[in-house]
Amino acid sequence: MNPDFRTSCISVCRDPIDFSVNSATGLRWNTTGSTVAGTGVAGTSEPNRLYNPSDIALDSSDALYIADQSNNRVVKWIIGEPTGTTVAGQASGTAGSAAYELNKPGDIFVDSSYNLYVADTYNHRVQLWSSGAFTGRTVAGNGKEK
Repeated sequence: MNPDFRTSCISVCRDPIDFSVNSATGLRWNTTGSTVAGTGVAGTSEPNRLYNPSDIALDSSDALYIADQSNNRVVKWIIGEPTGTTVAGQASGTAGSAAYELNKPGDIFVDSSYNLYVADTYNHRVQLWSSGAFTGRTVAGNGKEK
């Protein structure tokens, strides 16, 4: 039986990768995990805490991007650092519909130029945050449910 890999989000492979699994050997995961971001305690907008993270993405430098859904932001976390940096939405966790705000970010994707795409769930849009930008721009959706 081949392992079944699934994701709840849309993903894009940025580089050609050869995937192979030796079914005779099987695939085994470590039974314990390591915390690489957050404290394990929900927090509202503190730079070291996350509140209902909904998706993650890695860029080519292995920086971790986290859709911090209930804090209405996306946080960039360098592995091994004690805190993350807000790269989309408001660091305060305030929800909104302006171009610089998010409302329940869901899925995220980082392209090879470090541009961040955010499924801004409650605003019914996809926002593109160019690398280093302080505001996003709508690339899909009209901000309305219907």
